[in-house]
Amino acid sequence: MLRTTGFVGAVSCCFVLLNNSSSYAGLLTTTAGALTQGTVAFDNGNLQGNLDYAVFPAAAFTAAFGNDDYTPGDTYVYTYQIINSSDPGTDSISADVTAPVAPANTIGTFEVDPGMGEIDASTAVFVGPTANWVFNPEIPLGENSYGLAYSSPNLPTAGAALIVDGGNSVLLEIPVPGIPEPASVALLGIGGSVMLLLRRRNSR
Repeated sequence: MLRTTGFVGAVSCCFVLLNNSSSYAGLLTTTAGALTQGTVAFDNGNLQGNLDYAVFPAAAFTAAFGNDDYTPGDTYVYTYQIINSSDPGTDSISADVTAPVAPANTIGTFEVDPGMGEIDASTAVFVGPTANWVFNPEIPLGENSYGLAYSSPNLPTAGAALIVDGGNSVLLEIPVPGIPEPASVALLGIGGSVMLLLRRRNSR
């Protein structure tokens, strides 16, 4: 279990693992309380597997997984798990998730399914606009990564994941933190101004 506090304005994610022959969608895709969840399959002839994802309100995440491994640092917890079913001989797989400009913090890992022999990351850190999880030693054949998590105050939007192995890559779509729409920001500003004017009027 890893937990690192920190803050970045834009989020990318990087995962590195090896030779996982599992080919099922894990518990992240069925755990109750998620705002959105699912799995994205990938197969380009060289890379095969699934990237599971779920975005939880902090309280729902803690209710499902506890906070012994990972304690949420904000309103929402973005979680991912890589399930690699590539043939033996795969050198490595990494995923790079490019997000809109959005705050993120408290990167770490957590055990999704204790009965599956998941392998924890050796490092989980923000490096510039990138959230990085690296596995060293590598994940053995037939085992999955731990859950990979970070927190954000913002609701999800669509982002991109790039799964890479040497010269091979596949592009996937997954949820990442969004940014408030300009109209929403404007309405918040107007609402604040109205409240201020009402307070001033009532104080007279």
